[in-house]
Amino acid sequence: MRKSMAAVLCLLLVVALIPSAVSANVTPLRSLEIVEEMLYGRTQEGPLLARIEQVELDIYGQTQEGAVLMRIDRMLTFLQNTDVDGGLHLLLNLAEWGFSATLSGDKPMIDRLQGLELVLYGEQQSGTVSQRAERLMMDVWGTTKLDVKQVTLPAQTLVKVALNQTVDSGTAQVGDRIVYRITEDVMVDGRVVIPAGTTSVATVTEVTAAGRLGKDGRVLLDFGSVPALDGTAVRLKVDERSTEKNRSLELAAGASMAGIILLGSPVGAVGAYLIKGKDVQIEANTQFYVETERAAPVLGFYFRPALNQ
Repeated sequence: MRKSMAAVLCLLLVVALIPSAVSANVTPLRSLEIVEEMLYGRTQEGPLLARIEQVELDIYGQTQEGAVLMRIDRMLTFLQNTDVDGGLHLLLNLAEWGFSATLSGDKPMIDRLQGLELVLYGEQQSGTVSQRAERLMMDVWGTTKLDVKQVTLPAQTLVKVALNQTVDSGTAQVGDRIVYRITEDVMVDGRVVIPAGTTSVATVTEVTAAGRLGKDGRVLLDFGSVPALDGTAVRLKVDERSTEKNRSLELAAGASMAGIILLGSPVGAVGAYLIKGKDVQIEANTQFYVETERAAPVLGFYFRPALNQ
């Protein structure tokens, strides 16, 4: 009986020590693939241990100690940590935004790092990934830490956006992907949480072309999520507050917002616009509002070096 109890306690201890990314029904192999996809843009080949060691060499310059699960979790934390110290993703965002006011977070981190180095130095730099990222931060900001604070982005926060291409009920197809961009910084307590210029993709989920006898055309757009500056995915939709704001835009802008009204929340299309009437479009670069679906804990930034560094 004592031996059985001891075995159970040992098992519980092992499970408790398994990193969250692995324990949530994610195998060590899949966790490593996530690391490789974030860093290189694709999974690598070869034995699991050799692949772990290669990532560690690229990041730290030497292999690390510990169990495989712990080593993979350590790498994931290095890449995507969103606390005030930040991970590589956050450092790249801050360095990139610091001198270009744009973000290219959809690219592999290695490619982003090399691209920043080419712009800033004219050539790729030597050293480990961590050393190179810190060097970028020092040269762009004069420190590896900015004035960062954990804040809460409230639900129903208005977010001003614009589509990068015209959407027309006569030509749109279900499944079309429409790139849109944030046109004004989203702020909390005077801190930037989603900078202007951040892009994401809306998906066309339903289309009805305008027909005869005055049949109205419509296009439903699911705005999905947009990445905050710290990498947090912030879900956006159209609801009562953004609809009211857009109506005021329509009154001010006249025809440019005409025919754009809210269609209530159909299943599978959270937050959508109804384009009403023949030949009515949402033209590219027309600015309007969506809103955050729920409250989200994110990092807020003053774009200045942190005090007392």
